[in-house]
Amino acid sequence: MSLITDVIDCLNAEREKVDLPALSPNDKLMLTAQQHAEFMDRKQALSHSGAGGSTFDQRILATGYKFTAAAENVALGAVDAAGVVQMWMDSPPHRANILNAQVTEVGLGISPAQPEAPEVTRFWSLTLAAPL
Repeated sequence: MSLITDVIDCLNAEREKVDLPALSPNDKLMLTAQQHAEFMDRKQALSHSGAGGSTFDQRILATGYKFTAAAENVALGAVDAAGVVQMWMDSPPHRANILNAQVTEVGLGISPAQPEAPEVTRFWSLTLAAPL
């Protein structure tokens, strides 16, 4: 299993606890999240503001994904799937995004992606949305 799959499984386990349907991975949301994780890694700064001052909704729309609801979580410092999901679940705004009944699809970006170095400090970007 990949780290991305592990995170999505952990997110869906949290949603299952409150009887919410599982999130489905979406390629456009994956691209949005990965590009933002790489941007934060290049800048060495945790931020919801992206390249050119972009907002998460602008980044999602730039991929051609049209949505009715969307949210973004970012994180720095977790080394594994359980750790990053726990960080988000311990933060009320991030928890609310994960447990938002309106979102149905997910994208996750991790940078740097070095599965052979589990102790590396990673930037994480989670994009959640529901298609229009």
